[in-house]
Amino acid sequence: MGVFLSTAVNAQFTAVASGDWSSSTTWGGTAPSSTVTSQNITIPSGITVNLDQNVTFSGIVNTFLVNGVLTSTSSSEVHMTSGNLSGTGTVSINKLKFSSLGSISYAGVLNLKTMINSVMSLAFTSVANITDTLELENGNLALNTNGNLTMASGSTVKVGNGSLVINSGVFNSGNAYNVMYIGTTKTAGAELNSVTIQNVYLNMNTNSIGVLLANNTIINGDLKLTSGRLDLNGKRLTLKGDLVISSGSTIDSDNTSDLVIEGSGTFTSALMFAAGSSIHDLTINRINTGQVKLGSAINVAGHLNLNEGNLTIENTGTLTMNAASTIHIEKGNLSNSGFFIGTAQYNVEYAGTSDATSGVELTGAGLTNLMINYASGSNKVILSNNALVGGKFELLKGKMDLNGKTLLLAGTFYQSTSSWITGSSTSELHLNLTSVTQDSLYFDNTNAASQTLNKLKINTGGSNSIILGSKLIVNSELSFMMGKIALGNGDLEIAPTASITGYDDTKYVVTSENGSGVLIQSVSSGAAYVTFPVGLSSNYSPAYVQQTSAGTTGNFSAKCHSLPASATLKAVNRTWMIEAVGVTNINANLKLGWKATEEMNSFNRTNAYISHYTSAMWDVSASAGATAGAHNTFELSRTGLTSLSPFAVVENGQPLKVSELSKLDGLEIYPNPSNDVLNIKLLNNSDEYHYELIDLTGRTIQTASNANPVNKFDISGLESGCYFIKITNLADNKSLTKRFVKQ
Repeated sequence: MGVFLSTAVNAQFTAVASGDWSSSTTWGGTAPSSTVTSQNITIPSGITVNLDQNVTFSGIVNTFLVNGVLTSTSSSEVHMTSGNLSGTGTVSINKLKFSSLGSISYAGVLNLKTMINSVMSLAFTSVANITDTLELENGNLALNTNGNLTMASGSTVKVGNGSLVINSGVFNSGNAYNVMYIGTTKTAGAELNSVTIQNVYLNMNTNSIGVLLANNTIINGDLKLTSGRLDLNGKRLTLKGDLVISSGSTIDSDNTSDLVIEGSGTFTSALMFAAGSSIHDLTINRINTGQVKLGSAINVAGHLNLNEGNLTIENTGTLTMNAASTIHIEKGNLSNSGFFIGTAQYNVEYAGTSDATSGVELTGAGLTNLMINYASGSNKVILSNNALVGGKFELLKGKMDLNGKTLLLAGTFYQSTSSWITGSSTSELHLNLTSVTQDSLYFDNTNAASQTLNKLKINTGGSNSIILGSKLIVNSELSFMMGKIALGNGDLEIAPTASITGYDDTKYVVTSENGSGVLIQSVSSGAAYVTFPVGLSSNYSPAYVQQTSAGTTGNFSAKCHSLPASATLKAVNRTWMIEAVGVTNINANLKLGWKATEEMNSFNRTNAYISHYTSAMWDVSASAGATAGAHNTFELSRTGLTSLSPFAVVENGQPLKVSELSKLDGLEIYPNPSNDVLNIKLLNNSDEYHYELIDLTGRTIQTASNANPVNKFDISGLESGCYFIKITNLADNKSLTKRFVKQ
């Protein structure tokens, strides 16, 4: 019994004065040693003890009580192997370690350079500020009620076999800190849940050992994989700093994981994914032309977003686009010295505010849908290779610059009025479409070259027409395979070196009743007839023009439209508008063709003539019998024409009246080009007409409504360029649009 009483007395060390741990004065007698076993330590309020040596505390039922201050001016540490650290004071020392059976109920403040936990479950209720390292060797460090663990800027959470668990406590106060993983396989914990993580390091035992992300994670600094694997585990990882990957280390990913690369500059290392990895979204948003390299194989299941910066496929890398995946490009680009696999059906989108030169993204055999939708209509995609789009091509806003390459559309097509196709004398557009629904083509009107194609191939997958909404010059060949091309307000000009092939009564150039577009071809002096394969949507109605040797070589234009309705007139339901475009001397022969279904009121084709509207009236010429023409048509000829304007085919003895000419056929616009005043003269001035002056964007600049025979528009304030005048007869609501040039 006496021995027991002596032990109980010696089990208590209470500081009586401020001073060093090793000083007997501090303790009012014998000072505790560096190893405190089965003894209680008490530092009362108002007392400051300087820890001038390392202390190991053990004792299952013993307490290390700090109500005052425990401080350290050296690198001394306290190691709690068992027993409880308690109190309400302040502990400001170099290192505090818990292991084995150590515990804490401390409710004061801990200011520590380093804290280490190896306890199976350490319930933490203190306020702790870590300036250097929080080391999780083993077990769980649980932040319970009132537990507040703050990492200082530049400090590190070092995760071994332990973990950090937040129950009802708080981890971190917003400082930028680092995380390091060592040892064996583990799942990331609360240490990666902060938005202020700076650098993350992996230094695992082997490269086959990984760290699994448990939540979406943002790394504001660098990711350095010295050894081991970082498994995205279906989460989103955002990396804003550098990437350094040592040989054999990898990133593991699956098709539910996302990787977002932000920041600036070029990565030190290439992206290295584990074998068989895929990813849902890979986003590159690396400013200042930052470069990201791909050094391994990766399959993209969702989106490859190139918002800014370059993604380079290294010669050891392979980028595979999975079915239904999309490459979205804004200010970035995709280059390749390795392998790009686009055999599955994938899509490409261009957007943002920067021009793009196409890369390997448009070379895959599985390229399905292509969309261009820039913020500005002036931005463009420049083709660097021939491209085949197998699905839908949507040109919503901006330009597609063919750049001398061939664009083949093998699905469907849509182009808005805020977009343009930029051609050239060597560019080709092949419209091998599965269907069209009044879709329109608009070509860049910057200059003649941008409105030019070497070849245009029409295959609309049926009888429907694709509409030409602006001028186009074909340099080599206009080829019809199936379907039609309809002229809206754009002329279709066939260069003297070019030809039209494949046309017939189901495949031809449709001219509009209301549009101003015409088919233009060169007719050589003394040469054979030139076929103008024109018609309305209902039927083929070709015109054939020949210049005799007395005429000069030059461009002629042709279009046709319907005659005004008549219950008695025996004629072909067509008016052909044939005009010369800058031809010095006209001495022409003309043949007109039509289908039998366009013959009105029992028209007798064996006794008919071509009537020419000239000198404000329809003339009468010698009658003849129509002959069978090409492509199920009938033809009639007229020779010796020295002027051009509207033509019609009527039965002999059925002269046309002026009223049987469309009231808009006699429209004259002069001078064209004009500097200051545009004059508009109408054949019939008894009706009221509405006039709209329109620019190339479709914007209405001026309007007027009246029944004057001649109208004048002041255009002196307009910028130089092309414009349109649209005239609508308010009596029958028919419209005609003419183009003019402001000098």
